[in-house]
Amino acid sequence: GDDDDPLYSESRFIETPFVDLPIGSTEDRVIGSIDFSATLKQGGERVFAPGMLAAANRGVLYVDEVNLLPAHLVDVLLDAAASGVNTVQREGLTISHPARFVLIGTMNPEEGDLRPQLLDRFGLMVDVTAPQDAAERSEVVRQRINFERDVTTFQQKWQDAERELANKISGAKDRLPNVSLSDELLLLISRICTQFQVGSLRADICMYKAATALAAWRGRLVVEAEDVRQVAEWVLAHRRRRQPFEQPMDGALMEEMLDQLMNDTVDASQPPKARGETSGNDVSNDDNRQETPDNNSS
Repeated sequence: GDDDDPLYSESRFIETPFVDLPIGSTEDRVIGSIDFSATLKQGGERVFAPGMLAAANRGVLYVDEVNLLPAHLVDVLLDAAASGVNTVQREGLTISHPARFVLIGTMNPEEGDLRPQLLDRFGLMVDVTAPQDAAERSEVVRQRINFERDVTTFQQKWQDAERELANKISGAKDRLPNVSLSDELLLLISRICTQFQVGSLRADICMYKAATALAAWRGRLVVEAEDVRQVAEWVLAHRRRRQPFEQPMDGALMEEMLDQLMNDTVDASQPPKARGETSGNDVSNDDNRQETPDNNSS
């Protein structure tokens, strides 16, 4: 277009898209289709109607009960997530457009598992459970009731806290490009993934990126072993290789294995004692034994 046209020369800030994808959506609604009404108005010239993937570009695509998503929609998400491009072929019309989004899904594992191909597309996984502390549980209910009674007052009450959180996130994003992770910790990441028999290298990459992001969030420019230890649980929770009908690894067992790997790494990083070198206590004990009179043994 013309450089003097404000539509092309003016940059605008827009809110990050957040698109909710219902599990009952049709494929045309997700990837896009021909807008027949607009096509008729254009005298038969085909007009493309973008779908949810176009709307979610550079934003968030949220899927509730993602494990119940129909197989044909799973294939669509896999293609778009792998390439970052959505290609639509309808009625002789072929259109491609960017479809880069952050995929967030929720599910109840008791209702069924995700296909492994889609499961690996999720970088991190956390378990969300109801609080077991009665006081905390009642506070959650109280906040929910307050929100339902007066949304505006509720938002005003938490506005300062939300702004503070947003500023912290913004600061972490600015800090992130300068965060470094040592070769030793990179080797630790690969060792962890190998120990847990993770087949995809995507887990190593996710753990690397998550550890650097966590360090930035904590206000540091250097990743520490504790950062890797914490994100490892989120990265591995859904990626550990399982045999058919095998139950998922218990959380306590995973923590125990991670702690053991961390301890082994710390021990390996300690410089070994020189051959023949003894500690001060060992020397003292040897001297004491040498000073023992021979006649005491008789």
